[in-house]
Amino acid sequence: MSEELTRFLEDNQEKIFKKWKSVFLSSLGEEAKKFFSREVDPFQNPFGHRIEETFQGLVRIVLGEFKWEEANYYLKRLVQLLAVQEQVPSKALNLFIQLKGIIREEIGEEFLKRFGIEEFLRLEDKINALLIKGFDYFYEYRERLNQIRYDEWKRNHFLLLKRAGLVYDPMEGMPQVEAEDKINQ
Repeated sequence: MSEELTRFLEDNQEKIFKKWKSVFLSSLGEEAKKFFSREVDPFQNPFGHRIEETFQGLVRIVLGEFKWEEANYYLKRLVQLLAVQEQVPSKALNLFIQLKGIIREEIGEEFLKRFGIEEFLRLEDKINALLIKGFDYFYEYRERLNQIRYDEWKRNHFLLLKRAGLVYDPMEGMPQVEAEDKINQ
């Protein structure tokens, strides 16, 4: 990447970050947007802080030097939030398609004139790579969430059956079946 291109992208980084974050927060609703954008202190508003941190990091990576180690850190943190919020990966990860649109709208024309289509396609390839990897992480986190829900469901039902005396627990010995005694009387 040329020095001129690097400077151009750095100059536009803040504008793209703010617009992308605003589009994302708008998708959460007006009240959520006000709350999450008002305070980014990690203790008073951990969700807002994580949004701020991940969006800044991802914009810096897309518009700067792309390193997978750093990209994975921010991508995982963002996709964790999305996996909890959204049911469908295509809806959750649409924000990367929105980022492409924001870049085209904000700097696309000038970018193409100054640096050509090849550099622009390289920039979009970085976003595509994040999008594809994001699907992997989304699937991984949704699986983890579903496993947690299933384990909780099993635990609750086991305790219910145990209280009813319908489950043998080797740690406690054979259950005492009071309900059966009442039926036989």
